[in-house]
Amino acid sequence: MSSQGASNGPSQGAGQSFVKFSRQSAQRIAKAVRVVEAGDRGQPGITFDHPQFPSLRVRIATFTGAWDIGQTKTVTLLNSTATASVKNWCVPVTSTATETRNVIFCAASGTNSVLEIQSGRTSTCNFVVGGLDLREVSGFDAGQVQLLGHGASACLEWYSITTCSTAAA
Repeated sequence: MSSQGASNGPSQGAGQSFVKFSRQSAQRIAKAVRVVEAGDRGQPGITFDHPQFPSLRVRIATFTGAWDIGQTKTVTLLNSTATASVKNWCVPVTSTATETRNVIFCAASGTNSVLEIQSGRTSTCNFVVGGLDLREVSGFDAGQVQLLGHGASACLEWYSITTCSTAAA
């Protein structure tokens, strides 16, 4: 196979000399050309560069009130008066309170999309799970010890417990 390469200095270009291939090398190259020509002509050529992914700009904003999954809401960018329209794909917020919450979002496929929503109020007793403020579940009473469970009339129901020693079985 020493007859395959051209020896015309450091650039290894053929210049005025002929490049010689063995019969076996010529057949191998011809077979590769036939495979490529029979393939998908619209396919991009091979590249050894690293793919360039678009940079994500993560932003923080504030909002108030409920925000259902699939709903788009106008939010106010943190420390600014500028607003953005953001779509909530996965974190339902059922609270209709006027408390301001934070939302972290970025653009995905051209749509500003929620990454994370602040889970609840800043009080000492945080009852927010997955955007649902458990204090808003019917029957909640802050003055009683309660157990949250599944009931016959609703998915979530509060059950009052007087004391562990006298609670009914």
